[in-house]
This record gives sequence, structure tokens and C-alpha cells, in this order.
Amino acid sequence: MSERQQEYAFHPADLVEYVKDKPIGAARAALTMVLEETDVYPDVVIGELSENMEFNQHLLKQLSEALRNNPKKIISGMPNRIKGVQFERELGI
Repeated sequence: MSERQQEYAFHPADLVEYVKDKPIGAARAALTMVLEETDVYPDVVIGELSENMEFNQHLLKQLSEALRNNPKKIISGMPNRIKGVQFERELGI
């Protein structure tokens, strides 16, 4: 990779970190894009967002860390509530 390509390398976690302190609509839009090709349904994580910015920042921090560990398989780094909802969704419950 050339220097120019390295400067503009995009990591999905960067977008999540950017929207941590943005309005909830921005976070929803970012999560829709970032989670598209992961092992978690975007609407599962989006459904956990609340009007409480501190809660959202904590959730998005966990998501960002999981994305940095493995951008495709993030379920293991998610809170138990999201793991449970994801599991129910996969079972069709």
C-alpha cells in the first residue's frame, strides 16, 4: 500500500467512535452501515440505543472495541443483552 492509501484507510470502528457524542439519528445511520457485514443484525444494536447519551456512549465504546478486534465477528464483544436478542432472532423467537 502506498503512503497515500494508508492515510485514508477506513476502519468501521472510526465511524462508531465519531458518532458517540452525536445525536441518536447519526448513531443509527452509522450503525446501519458499519454492521451490514458483521455477525450482528444492525437493528438489534440500534434497538438498544436510548435517549440516554451516556448509555449510548458506553454501548458504542463496546462496539468500537469489538470492531477493532474483528470487524466481521463482533458478537463476542457485545453486552449480554445484545447477545440474547441476537440469539433469539437467529432462532426465530
